[in-house]
Amino acid sequence: MKIFISIASYQDLLLPLTVNSAINNAKFKENIRFGIIDQCKVKLDFSKAKIKDQISYIHIEPKDARGPCWARSLAQTLMNDEEYFLQVDSHTVFEKNWDEYLLNYIKTIEKEHKKPVISAYPRGFEVVDFEKKVFKKVQEDDHSTHVMVVDSEKSFKDGYFSMQKGLPTKSKQIYKGFLISAGFLFSSRKMVEEVPYDPNLYFEGEETTLALRLFTNGFDIFHIPRIPLFHCYVDYSNVTKRPMHWNDSEEGARTVKWRVLQEKSKKRIGQIIQQDLKGSFGLGNERSLNDYKEFSGIDLKNKKIVDKEKAFNFKKLFDFDWKEPTKKKSFLW
Repeated sequence: MKIFISIASYQDLLLPLTVNSAINNAKFKENIRFGIIDQCKVKLDFSKAKIKDQISYIHIEPKDARGPCWARSLAQTLMNDEEYFLQVDSHTVFEKNWDEYLLNYIKTIEKEHKKPVISAYPRGFEVVDFEKKVFKKVQEDDHSTHVMVVDSEKSFKDGYFSMQKGLPTKSKQIYKGFLISAGFLFSSRKMVEEVPYDPNLYFEGEETTLALRLFTNGFDIFHIPRIPLFHCYVDYSNVTKRPMHWNDSEEGARTVKWRVLQEKSKKRIGQIIQQDLKGSFGLGNERSLNDYKEFSGIDLKNKKIVDKEKAFNFKKLFDFDWKEPTKKKSFLW
């Protein structure tokens, strides 16, 4: 089974580390293929790499970049005949045989569900010394399942947007969830075909709207134990400190400013949730907004948390049998 790895990178010196870690730690190296959108000043040269034929690479000047969702959408267009899709950030390291591990889990879940998506916030790693390639993994011995919830102190802090967070458990069970992580997203190619990334979104609201679009299109989100990769959440080395697209220092050369993109994105998110946007970037018709509210405890349409135990703590969902189908209650909205 071939796996397409989508990587959208913005001026990130850890991009080569991510690519090398993915291929070097894959059990079936010949089945790994990369789609890389590299938004940086210096173009990378993969022409002499052993895996050059497994890499599709697009270089974009930072001044021409339009934000994370735009870049992730572009990366998806590089997908060919791969059966599975993995989206990660450009500052990720992988465990040994990560590909076999993920394939085994998704095949197990596929026996019960036609359209599963595996996602969660990965454990972290820190850059100790970039030049000496010294990195420190965080929670390396934690093999439990990490679920995802809304941050109770930051729900609907900006329109429809709520901060999310990972919640470690003491369990190694599979759980069915209601939120996704854009930094680790694994599914079959059906996800790209039926729920493609929306290039008109910017950043905030990316995960919320994608989770909702997946849910209403009949996809089920799952959290599994020991996600086999690590994400760099905090840079501890000035060498790898990377600028963000929304940094004011990056704005000078741009014709389209990030705040303009963000405001357009906010309007777009409203159109999605209020069901004013039709087509592949809108909501699906296999489940409703009301179904999502009942399952997650989140009333996105009215910007309310209606079940704090579910939305903030994942309680009630811990007892839900992941093999059971998600109930459809109504299609009121």
